[in-house]
Amino acid sequence: MSDLDLGNYPYHWPHGLMFHRFHREGSRPLGQGSITDVEFEAILRYVVPERILSPQEWLARVKTGTLQSTDICITFDDGLRSQFEVALPVLNRLGLKSFWFVFSSVLNGRLDRNEIASYLASFIFSSFEEFAERFEQHASLAGDKLSSKEFIEFSASLKERFHFYSDVDLRFRYLRNFLLSRNEFEAIIDRMIGEVGLTVAEIASRLWMTGEDVLSLHQGGHAIGLHSLSHPFMLASLPLSEQEAEYKTNHQHLSAITGSPPESMSHPLNSYSKETLGILQKLNIACGFCSNMSVPEGRKVVNSSSLEFARVDSAELLKMTKMI
Repeated sequence: MSDLDLGNYPYHWPHGLMFHRFHREGSRPLGQGSITDVEFEAILRYVVPERILSPQEWLARVKTGTLQSTDICITFDDGLRSQFEVALPVLNRLGLKSFWFVFSSVLNGRLDRNEIASYLASFIFSSFEEFAERFEQHASLAGDKLSSKEFIEFSASLKERFHFYSDVDLRFRYLRNFLLSRNEFEAIIDRMIGEVGLTVAEIASRLWMTGEDVLSLHQGGHAIGLHSLSHPFMLASLPLSEQEAEYKTNHQHLSAITGSPPESMSHPLNSYSKETLGILQKLNIACGFCSNMSVPEGRKVVNSSSLEFARVDSAELLKMTKMI
């Protein structure tokens, strides 16, 4: 592997490639940051497919401490239908396998308004900016809190780790994560859906994989991993008993679907603490992934533990291919 020609690829330590939403070339995006099947294949070819490890090989090297600086793997978060329908055929064509991190609630009938909001922003509104402006109007509590010291610190921290986030992104995420309760956020999204003449159920039916899809991936040699029960916005802020329930329930659910206990996971919205890592260790999770390429908060190095492997976002990868 050390003899591979990686061209101008900037990262020279083991990491994952992180993907979320997809749409077919020529069709409308199905959510913020959605990429096409053509772009996905271009990214995989750009990073050199020969260096992409299967999840089984990645896990084996994690356990033996033998990952090399050129090693990468493919990861998908959130269990989205577009990953199964659009990205999987590309993987099959290239003979590649990947990690799929799935949160359980959407497979059990509990709809995730955050993903629905992303779909609404991309498919119904003319731009994310238009969507976010309307969202802020509904969240009338915003006011000077979006110019507070806390917001400025939040923006600087997020911008440092995710260079592609716009100011509108930062405002929306701060509102969602800190100024609104989960119930308040969901109520706003439901009102916005009603305003455009749709229902939550109509949108949800287009967004997530089924348990049968997850089983099919497992049987096809892919790895199914944890991503919590309900995908909290700030999992690390939950009491430890709730964090434990989030991951234990997710673990039990995915084990029941696949017949095998998960060994991998990714941190929802990159929210975790030392105590969270302890919960994952008790569940015998061998490998966990962050959502950026930065040194984790409170740590000294990238990949500071086997539960904190770095990942590069598809938006950054797409820029590298010079396709945007």
